[in-house]
Amino acid sequence: MKTKPAAVFIVLAGLTLAGGDAAYGAPGDLVFEREGEVEGSDAFPPALFPHWVHRIRYRCYVCHPAPFAMQQGANAINMESIKQGQYCGACHNGQTAFSVEFKNCARCHKEPEE
Repeated sequence: MKTKPAAVFIVLAGLTLAGGDAAYGAPGDLVFEREGEVEGSDAFPPALFPHWVHRIRYRCYVCHPAPFAMQQGANAINMESIKQGQYCGACHNGQTAFSVEFKNCARCHKEPEE
């Protein structure tokens, strides 16, 4: 497969201009609001899943249909299940991707940009 230099340049330029935190609100991103009362939940904003970042790195079958169903709201995602290696925790274990330790909370829990 031959990669076109112009396409590579456009992708790299876009990533450079976007920066790390600019991903919030990009097309396809999902915001996971909390359901019910969670102790200490007022300390953190909802979690943002930057779908476009994951699509750049992985093919759909890596996450769908398992561990994530294709229908939004069909997955009962919570921190306990993630810490047990389910959902995000399947990759975010400190080996494949950054861990879900307390020091990394702000990587997912971000205030929405207006």
